[in-house]
Amino acid sequence: MRKRSIAERDIAAHDPQTFTTAPIIFITGISGYIGGQVLHDITKKHPEYQVRGLVRTKEQQQQIASKYPLVKTVIGDLDSAEVLKAEAAQVDVVLQLADADHNSSVLSLLPSLQKTGTFIQRSGAASIFTASNGLGQLTTKKWSDIADLKEVTTFDHSHLHAVTDQLVLSEGKKQGIRAAVVVPPCVYGTGQGEVKKTSMVFPWYVDAVKKRGRGFTLWEGTNVDSVIHVRDLAAAFVLLVEEALKEGGGGADWGEEGWYYVEGGEYVFREMAGEIVKGMMKKGWIEREGVNEIKIEEAKELHSYAELLWGITMRVNGERIRDLGWSAKEESVFESIPELLAG
Repeated sequence: MRKRSIAERDIAAHDPQTFTTAPIIFITGISGYIGGQVLHDITKKHPEYQVRGLVRTKEQQQQIASKYPLVKTVIGDLDSAEVLKAEAAQVDVVLQLADADHNSSVLSLLPSLQKTGTFIQRSGAASIFTASNGLGQLTTKKWSDIADLKEVTTFDHSHLHAVTDQLVLSEGKKQGIRAAVVVPPCVYGTGQGEVKKTSMVFPWYVDAVKKRGRGFTLWEGTNVDSVIHVRDLAAAFVLLVEEALKEGGGGADWGEEGWYYVEGGEYVFREMAGEIVKGMMKKGWIEREGVNEIKIEEAKELHSYAELLWGITMRVNGERIRDLGWSAKEESVFESIPELLAG
């Protein structure tokens, strides 16, 4: 827990009944998909926490205030160094959920925490994606956050997110501050945040199928991705905050072992695409059933990130977070299809 400021100690000395040592949490990305869900869950489960957040605009500030009147927000972005430093200096835990590749924000936030503070960074499992057997093809390797820890935390910098991931862990060690990196794979489900409620992979696939008039896979579509429901992911972040606030960081791993894959199953892309197309047929959104194989050139006409969205394999095993007692409780990715198509 952070140390009280001089002003707080003076208040406590004169009126101890009104002083509270409630934990203070600062969250970036609260207007986003994942950050919005975390804000929803942490304020609901822990109304005793003092939650602060970063928003980019006055409009977002008003939106957040309308639903969370007790949440204090500041306007800025991840390049607003002085704002970030000032916020981090007065809180117990920072959740950086806005951007997985923003180095300067890490260098503003993490060193500004008191030595008893904790920094938690949201990354992404794209660092281990592969198409080594070709786009749309299965690769059997599943990465563990325990057995493969040394490798995944020392990837060369050609891997997505590797630079920032390693910066978080090295800067935490340098500053003597607890740090962890949370690494979700494909996130799905409708979020309960106030601003952004949907992800990318499956909604963008629905849009592409509408545009094309028929379902598709990249080549055979046997590629497999791990997935996590946004509410299960948020529960993992809340759990880590709870552990961070315990003496010595609780039972969680921090620093060099503070690497958490968070997943709740996986899917074969061809199977998922087929089920989505069936649902779209029932709604009358398309007329042709089934999926057919297409090449990357056609896929990129549908979306410039097509190979990353629908053609790669990305498999992880979140053992470390399960060791803390977390488990995925929300509906499976296949069960979420009616909700995906509800709009």
